[in-house]
Amino acid sequence: MSQLLIIAPHPDDAEIHCGGTIAAHVRLGASVVVADATRGELASRGSPEERAREAAAASRILGLTARENLGLRDGYLSTGDSAARDAIIDCLRRHRPAVVIALSGHARHPDHVALSGLVEVALKGAELHGLKTSAPAHRGMRLWWCEAEVRISPDLLVPLTAEDWARKMEAVRCYGSQLHQAGGGPLTTISQPGFLDDIEDRGRAWGREAGAPFAEAFARGLDLPRIQDLRAC
Repeated sequence: MSQLLIIAPHPDDAEIHCGGTIAAHVRLGASVVVADATRGELASRGSPEERAREAAAASRILGLTARENLGLRDGYLSTGDSAARDAIIDCLRRHRPAVVIALSGHARHPDHVALSGLVEVALKGAELHGLKTSAPAHRGMRLWWCEAEVRISPDLLVPLTAEDWARKMEAVRCYGSQLHQAGGGPLTTISQPGFLDDIEDRGRAWGREAGAPFAEAFARGLDLPRIQDLRAC
């Protein structure tokens, strides 16, 4: 049973978009699992094997309890794909998380947009006893959308220490096949020279609003948060 389950479209998305939150929760003693939906086989740079090695290195840095790959088709994620939906349902049931984090559908990459829809329906599907997968039904999960490549108006900011942020960036840098390097292949959003600076700038900007060195932004999922004691907010 995991306390946090992050379902990401490709290897590197969890680190880029919520790596600081992962590092902070591991520091606090939480069990954190990442499930990458695809192997990133259609990426302009880096092979699936190379990205798997990079993901393993990043997982060690972040201190993940476990990481797995669902083996869905990169570039072909679709909200109408019942097999993909069932794979995500099975993942939710096997790990039985209290909290699920997925990339916001407020995004440009088609896989980012599609996976958000798949996760949304899979959370309800995981509760249905009549829908059979390898694990029994699981309910009571809280869903949060982490900010993807397009900025959001957040419902929640997770304040991060400088150490949390340093661990996040160390994990992001594990993905050398995707980041800027001279003669490293076609230019992509991630491989632009200023990409890491852009991540840093966004983290600092949210941090100023959160009263912390850095922060990451989240939008609420299907249900309103339930807070019994407002003094804790």
